[in-house]
Amino acid sequence: MNHPSFTKTYHKASYPAIDPSRPELSAKDKTVIVTGAGAGGIGAAVAHAFAKAGAQKIALVGRTEATLQQTKDAIVQAHPDATVYVAVADVSKAESVGLAAHNIRVEIGAWNVFAHCAAVLPRATTLVGADEDDWFSAFETNVKFSAHFAKHFLPKRRPNATYIGINAGAAHVPPSQLPGASAYSASKLAAAKLDEYLAYENPELRVFTVHPGIVLTNMARKALGDKKDSFPESILDAPELPANFLVWLASPEADFLRGRYLWANWDVEELIARKAEIEGNPHLLTITLGGWPFK
Repeated sequence: MNHPSFTKTYHKASYPAIDPSRPELSAKDKTVIVTGAGAGGIGAAVAHAFAKAGAQKIALVGRTEATLQQTKDAIVQAHPDATVYVAVADVSKAESVGLAAHNIRVEIGAWNVFAHCAAVLPRATTLVGADEDDWFSAFETNVKFSAHFAKHFLPKRRPNATYIGINAGAAHVPPSQLPGASAYSASKLAAAKLDEYLAYENPELRVFTVHPGIVLTNMARKALGDKKDSFPESILDAPELPANFLVWLASPEADFLRGRYLWANWDVEELIARKAEIEGNPHLLTITLGGWPFK
């Protein structure tokens, strides 16, 4: 199943134009930080992709040391020259984020690319039937980190750094397409707006917001519960698709998409072909009111 797409080609797996081994996408000598990097998540795939692209140093951030270590072991085995640092942190807690930022700066230095992949997906529920604490956990994790990042990680960046926020199509599709996902959808919408503020307040920072596709991560499996076994594989996307798409975004080829909301499924060669159209319309591929500014 393909969703409405900005490009004619809608990808569900990686393809040559975003292959991290392309010389044009090289991350050589770059330091990359990935949140939500525990094994079984999109962050782990992102870390692997940047290692394949030649990233010199990679920091893995997450709540569970064991799953972070699994990701590290897999990367080091495949890419022995990569330096991989594990930082255990709860991205919803300012003190925890601050400590992680300090330790990463000491251990591997300032960063070039920051891929924020950590998120919480509460169990599906109606608003009236929600457990308020579980429901609000989406905002605690998916929204608060923007402030923590700005205070603790942003000052530790290198020139021309790139920040990529993994978001969700849930932020802009109708509730009928994702019934019961009010907390997740609303928190991701808020996160997308905060990405816009991050870009506005730091014009030298390359900021992108990305829907990663539909990937059956450990987080998604937990949220689906008993329904995960009946989840149709035909609608799933390979985790390498968003991972490699992020490597492409970190390259100069994607400069014209700074500040835009993108789907990893969209074809990058078609995006490049529409560069003039995109650059000529500041409202295109952004979260806005339909029809704005009503000209």
